Amino acid sequence: MEAFLAGAGARTPTELINGIRDIGVAMGHEAGEALLHTHPELFSHRPMLTQAFIEMVHAQDVAEIGQMLGQDLKEPTSFGQIATEKTTIGVMSSKDAYKRLDEVFEHVDFTECRRAVMVGCGGRPFTMFRIHDQTPVPEIVGLDIVPDAVETANILAAKLGYTRMRAEFCNGRDYDYRAAQMVYIASMVSPKAEIVSRIADTAPRDLQLVLWEPYSLARLWSERAEDALDPRLEVVGRTRVSRNMTRDVFVRFRPGAAARRNEG
Repeated sequence: MEAFLAGAGARTPTELINGIRDIGVAMGHEAGEALLHTHPELFSHRPMLTQAFIEMVHAQDVAEIGQMLGQDLKEPTSFGQIATEKTTIGVMSSKDAYKRLDEVFEHVDFTECRRAVMVGCGGRPFTMFRIHDQTPVPEIVGLDIVPDAVETANILAAKLGYTRMRAEFCNGRDYDYRAAQMVYIASMVSPKAEIVSRIADTAPRDLQLVLWEPYSLARLWSERAEDALDPRLEVVGRTRVSRNMTRDVFVRFRPGAAARRNEG
């Protein structure tokens, strides 16, 4: 692993991230967790690897969003129908990212959900699109701190006819979650644990919270909030670890947890 990282400067962001992913898959997810436990010095590479991951995702966004916006759509169309099947840039294609959410819908009950919030929606907000496709939730709100991502997400949503969703320029640490029944936090959101505590401060007690969390070597570029979870919350389920070394973690308020302490 150290030998691979020593040559990081000679690799593109995609080569670097996919190379580490391949190492992680080859050794196995539990072995990757054990490696990070016994060699915490590997986390010194996180700033460099986080930047590489961001650059890789941005390149994939530019390529795939351009392809989707260039399509001549005559009527509202599901993102799942036009999403890119394969990618040579990122860890997974838009189609794979859209399908990856299958297990989420086995765990989250959207029946009474009036507002779903996506923290870190990005320019390809496939999670929001999937919620729009599969549920009747009347208000689906995406938050992002990158203005171009917010603008692009709204343009793409308008082109596809997703009328119940919108993206907003907002930091998840500042948002008031009191009207939300479901919140999904993307894998690269930071500082993730602080945002989770903000949610615990302001959200209703029946909130369903989903964390897209890194596992194994993906922790080298992404934060894991469940390791420092707000004590008012508890993990109630997890999906299996995917090939890109992430999983969805399902969180609820603990029975008897203190009421909201921040109404503003």
